Amino acid sequence: MGEKKMIIYCISAIVIFVGAIGLFRFPDVYTRIHAATLITISGIILPLIALAIENKTYTIKIIIIILLMLLSNATTGHAIGKSAHRHGIKPKNLIKNDLVIKK
Repeated sequence: MGEKKMIIYCISAIVIFVGAIGLFRFPDVYTRIHAATLITISGIILPLIALAIENKTYTIKIIIIILLMLLSNATTGHAIGKSAHRHGIKPKNLIKNDLVIKK
């Protein structure tokens, strides 16, 4: 069981590292939101799943934490993107903008 848990931890460390690189390399706020949510979803929830599998006494609490993280991550990502759009921040390399209000 310890080897499987270590593999999950290594995968989550790699995902966190790739997401951190994305935070620095991506050109605008909209693509950086993607990198930040990648870190939260894959990088933090994977070790929590490994903990839930290993420790049976705290499984319910860990599942509640995972559900709260999933809900809050989607909400904050949407709020940041909507706020950036309202403030007029334009995405780099935009091909088509479906958010333009037609008058």
